[in-house]
Amino acid sequence: MTSSGSSLIQMVEAQVEPPYPPDYEVRALREIATELGKKDWNYNENPCNNKSSWFTPPPPPNVPEAINNSTVTCNCSFPNGECHIDGIFTRH
Repeated sequence: MTSSGSSLIQMVEAQVEPPYPPDYEVRALREIATELGKKDWNYNENPCNNKSSWFTPPPPPNVPEAINNSTVTCNCSFPNGECHIDGIFTRH
């Protein structure tokens, strides 16, 4: 209790890592990377986390987009908690 008699509640925001996509989808990414000549995708990182080598954030306003832009997008809204790759956007 605080001095005012109300209880003190501390809220903590948990950041949960999304699940990895199925192995067959990651193998497909490796094949696509080979075809595109991509060498910057890190297969030790989760391609669905939007904060790794799999994601190129958009540039700030009035700044040109990166030449080697590549982003893998996932859908993690499946009922069983799975993530599946649903898009690859690349420009080089």
